[in-house]
Amino acid sequence: MLNQKNKVTRADYEQWRAGQDETAARIASDPDRLLFHVEPELGWLNDPNGLVQIGDTYHIYHQYDPFDAAHGGPVLWNHLTTKDFVTYENHGPVLFPDSDLDSSGAYSGSAFVRDGKIHYFYTGNVKHFDRDDYDYVLTGREQNQIHMVTDNPDELGEKQLAIGPLDYPSDIGTHVRDPKVLEHNGVYYMVLGARTKDDRGCVLVFTSCDLESWAYATRIELDEKFGFMWECPDLFELDGELVLVCCPQGVPAEGWRYHNPHQCVWFRIEADWDARSFKIADQGMPPMVDAGFDFYAPQSFEDAAGRRLMIGWVGCPDATVKNPTVERGWQCALTVPRQLSMHNGKLCQWPARELEKLRGAGVHVHAGEGAAEPGRLFDAVVSCSEVKTVELRIREGVTVRYADGMLTLDMDDEGYGRDVRSVEVDELRDLRVLSDTTLVEIFANGGEAALTSRTYSPAVSTMELHAEGSAEMEIYRLAQ
Repeated sequence: MLNQKNKVTRADYEQWRAGQDETAARIASDPDRLLFHVEPELGWLNDPNGLVQIGDTYHIYHQYDPFDAAHGGPVLWNHLTTKDFVTYENHGPVLFPDSDLDSSGAYSGSAFVRDGKIHYFYTGNVKHFDRDDYDYVLTGREQNQIHMVTDNPDELGEKQLAIGPLDYPSDIGTHVRDPKVLEHNGVYYMVLGARTKDDRGCVLVFTSCDLESWAYATRIELDEKFGFMWECPDLFELDGELVLVCCPQGVPAEGWRYHNPHQCVWFRIEADWDARSFKIADQGMPPMVDAGFDFYAPQSFEDAAGRRLMIGWVGCPDATVKNPTVERGWQCALTVPRQLSMHNGKLCQWPARELEKLRGAGVHVHAGEGAAEPGRLFDAVVSCSEVKTVELRIREGVTVRYADGMLTLDMDDEGYGRDVRSVEVDELRDLRVLSDTTLVEIFANGGEAALTSRTYSPAVSTMELHAEGSAEMEIYRLAQ
């Protein structure tokens, strides 16, 4: 078995993969495989990386451990393409931890296009397992920010060190990773997730005029400690606002918020571009991007149509929930692409319009009625007016309900460790449930709230809509 203590080359992977055809075929025929989501051919998948559109083709990379579905092996980048977000072509691994800069893993990163060239940035992880002072947090470890330039998204270019451990502020530990680049008025800003030596999460900001030479500028942080590490930062402009999405680790639950092991939140940022200064506008509890059981490490990009699209990892680090497919050799997935917008000060997300191509004929039902045999593949859209309660059982043992200003996903005994997740909403105007075979993505009020979760329970015989108030539902069967 290949492991994180040794480099992994393309030749190493290809030699291993040559003996996996029978396993890959068995996994491909598994009835729990997804219809329209990205998932691993073998093993484990996590963070989306390097999202970019070249011509009419979207390129999606992701963290990939094909060797171990429980994720104990080395981390590569896998590469897929799509033109429609419905069908995907898997090109296999394209980035390997094969150098002294990334010998313990090719960690997360991003893509940035300038003058016909694609600039890839990612974190090369190096763990000095043989050192007595290796402790994972403060010593015995390097995280190198690596730069590659190419005009071919199938071949990512030569690895060059862009930012290394000597470039980080002196109070920062060995956790610095996940570069993402924003351009504003001819200046490039790279954000990096970081952990201070006294265990406070923050985002480091580096600047460049040429995408080659980078200098530390400042950091983004809250006044009070909020977790020990802020992973996967994404700084972008959206509808006149500057937004930071990131994933704080080690935040305790508070009320209905922050019940997953680690969180994904967003902030409004006030920028003084001339002074290279960025401040978090609201110093309270940051809103969650998605309140479900399985959502983490999202990344966004702007496509040729000007849409800001975001894709997240359907999973979470250190999760105690279980996925029964691990025993069958695979687990985890990516969300569908979600178009982002700002509305009334809220970050809204909605499935990309291409997903509607999957819809068959719709069945219309009113509150108190049901749609027979909906199956596990459906897109249900509920419209509401002045409702006090709404309840929709979407799978056996899985219910979505609204009452007392809370939207709740209740997994009952069918969640493999998942129980209940809720999100506060002022009222319920609409609800959308996008259901794949073993995954549901739920959106409320035009995407002001979202809940994503794996579910391995069977379909209901009849999907009934119950409501106090006016509610009706259109439910579409889905098929490619």
